[in-house]
Amino acid sequence: MRYFAEVNGMLIDSKPLLAVAYGKQHPARGPLSVRLFSGGEETRRALKRFGIELVINAIEPPGRMYGEIPDCPPGTTFKDRREAFDAGVHRTTQAGIAGQAGGTQSICLSDGYSDDEIQGDLITYTGAGGRDANTGRHIADQKLEKGNLGLVENYKLGRPVRVLVKESVLTARKAHNQYVYLGLFTVTNWGWGTRDGWKVLIYQLRVVAGESLLPGELATALTRGEDVTPPRRSAHVNRITRNYDVAASVKRLYDNACQICGTRLVTAAGPYSEGAHIRPLGIPHNGPDTLENILCLCPNCHVLFDGHALTVRPDSTVMNLGRPTGKLKVAEGHGLNFEHLAYQEQFSTAYSELS
Repeated sequence: MRYFAEVNGMLIDSKPLLAVAYGKQHPARGPLSVRLFSGGEETRRALKRFGIELVINAIEPPGRMYGEIPDCPPGTTFKDRREAFDAGVHRTTQAGIAGQAGGTQSICLSDGYSDDEIQGDLITYTGAGGRDANTGRHIADQKLEKGNLGLVENYKLGRPVRVLVKESVLTARKAHNQYVYLGLFTVTNWGWGTRDGWKVLIYQLRVVAGESLLPGELATALTRGEDVTPPRRSAHVNRITRNYDVAASVKRLYDNACQICGTRLVTAAGPYSEGAHIRPLGIPHNGPDTLENILCLCPNCHVLFDGHALTVRPDSTVMNLGRPTGKLKVAEGHGLNFEHLAYQEQFSTAYSELS
């Protein structure tokens, strides 16, 4: 549940509004930092003195939303995990991972878990499970399931993870009990390690440029008592929004078997394949992020396809540097658009002539 001021049909977040209102009343002091307000009834009473009535937005955000959350930019602070839950940033008030076997939406770094480390723009994060609830020590092996497996799925799909962190993790000061939303991170690596003699899952996450606060810089700012610096963004950004469900769909359609060579890789986390766009996304190709423009490929064929070595003819013949090498498998229900394949072939041929 969150409080907003309604202006001409628009809902404006209450905490930054109060910060600006204070600056208007006290020009010499300027606006306050939003970190000084906890929101809720406290902010509502304060704004009422300025003649601003707030409305309650009681609509619960969806529990499995990946990526950004509306009205919650990186740097948004919450007095506790309940507020972060209500905002949709981290949809669990207890667990460190909000996710399922098919994907993880967010993680939360809390104090008491010395396994987690922050270095510059990189977070080393230990998976969930196997800990004693009172001491935080490991008492059992962790399992590659639920949100732990979801982080591996995010790694495989390149799907971002929201990261929430308790301020005391950054400052090592127990009195700092607020939570800060750092923004979006990608899982760049995962594997097994040992803690207290038990097997644990270890993940590395790196900031998504322009979409996150740098944890190292934030830690320095909070320790000094400075305001949180917003992420560095360009004034004009052309951003490609990936629909990660499309890649997951094409993988399910072929049971993770490569459409070109038939290879089906099986890792410790289950089968692995890659979704390859035929007509690339973004300028100048402007390919759509739809099932008709994506193939299920093994890593080798994906590299060769993107590297202009593999092309597909209108009769489904796969060409490797101009020589036929087999047929493209196309499952029923995969409405593949061969115009995209023709575009890729034409582009690859032109590229080869220039090489």
